Amino acid sequence: LGKHTAAIYPIVLPDRLEILLSMPDGIRRYTVAVTANELNTEINHFRARLEKRTTHQYRRHAQKIYSWLIEPLESDLQAQNIDTLVFIPDGVLRTIPVTALYDGKNFLVSRYAVAVTPGLSLTDPQPLPRENVKLLVAGLTESVQGFPPLPDVEGEVATLEELYDGAVLENKGFTQSSIEQELGDTPFSIVHVASHGKFQSDVRDTFLLTYDSKLNMDTLEGFMASTTYRDQPVELLTLSACQTAVGDDKAALGLGGVAVKAGARSAVATLWYINDKASSLLVTEFYANLKNPDVSKARALQQAQLTLLADPRFKHPSYWSPFLLIGNWL
Repeated sequence: LGKHTAAIYPIVLPDRLEILLSMPDGIRRYTVAVTANELNTEINHFRARLEKRTTHQYRRHAQKIYSWLIEPLESDLQAQNIDTLVFIPDGVLRTIPVTALYDGKNFLVSRYAVAVTPGLSLTDPQPLPRENVKLLVAGLTESVQGFPPLPDVEGEVATLEELYDGAVLENKGFTQSSIEQELGDTPFSIVHVASHGKFQSDVRDTFLLTYDSKLNMDTLEGFMASTTYRDQPVELLTLSACQTAVGDDKAALGLGGVAVKAGARSAVATLWYINDKASSLLVTEFYANLKNPDVSKARALQQAQLTLLADPRFKHPSYWSPFLLIGNWL
């Protein structure tokens, strides 16, 4: 896991919550007296109220869940100087961003970088090689197929083009055939898609919007399959401006499974659709932070989220918390 990293396995049982904490010096177990029904109710209220940007009603629920999920572990985390948490969430816990849990004064993201994974056995924690990073950016700014335009994607694409070498597919240039050709021809380290998309537990209802069609996950997996056996596989698949189905406890982490199956070591995706100005700001901060070889993907995302938290326009967690890093956190 790494010197300052801990893995948290919450196990939701009918009459209690069991938590396994894996740290460099071994595994600890905690039992929390909360029923599955109580936990599910609180999490559903938290998720629904977190998306309302005009209120702070989410805080009461964020604090309650914090008291069950984090508070019992706090003294052990601090004693080991843990700064990165890897969650393997169970059931309804997959539907919430744990970065927005609240201790009464601060959000969890203020103290820890956070990643989630369907399971450590699916994760290959290797650092992102920072030399010769090649980035494929595919984005839509125009309204196509009945979906609204994403005007801030233009600035996002331009900034990423300045930060990294690679290729850009924008609007009419972003088609199924063009992305297939680029992935087949060039060993990209990062694939970044800024487009509408929806992720649901039924993979047949999951898609990324291209200029000319809807790209389903089976097709994307096929496109990326050829990259798996290269010396440099796709390290990161980022999906900006997409959303997962509300209340679907398999959808967001399902994306992690798609990324892993498709050969990517990790994925960044959002739990719900957010303002594309906030999304573009966070994504560009994330990629700028990744330029530093001493910063992990989890820390790069944490720093980007803290940048939004410090911005009066975007300090509400509905703007910064839905971004999840799934898979390899290094």
